[in-house]
Amino acid sequence: MQVHRIAKAAYIEDLTGIGAKSVGGRWNFKGVSVLYTSSSIALSMLECMAHFPIAYAPKDMAMAVIDIPDHSITEIHRKDLPNNWREVPSPRELKQLSYDWVKKQETLVLKVPSIIVPQEFNYIVNPFHKDFKMVKMKKIVPFTFDNRVL
Repeated sequence: MQVHRIAKAAYIEDLTGIGAKSVGGRWNFKGVSVLYTSSSIALSMLECMAHFPIAYAPKDMAMAVIDIPDHSITEIHRKDLPNNWREVPSPRELKQLSYDWVKKQETLVLKVPSIIVPQEFNYIVNPFHKDFKMVKMKKIVPFTFDNRVL
């Protein structure tokens, strides 16, 4: 399965999850390494834009297409999430769900609904899972945000 990631070009090849580890995110506690990816380029763009200041898009961005194995995915369904799962800041329960998943080491990828488009999915990758060697960077291309959408 192919997933997408948009990041600063200087960091696009880094699949260690160090960025998420250093700041934490909706699905991870600060200090826990995970790699955030999305099911499409458009969703990846929206997920990035949610973290930009209004009317600002960073320069020197890149988009990566990454292959992940389909057989090692755990899905979290919306019906299993707390009612406040889309709140900002994110509820602690979401971080705890993914932390428990990381600790179990049963699957490489956690499929979660997007807060922005709940009918679409983000894929959280555990860079310390035994199958991480199966994650392959397929393509990296420069990426520019269209100012009309900012």
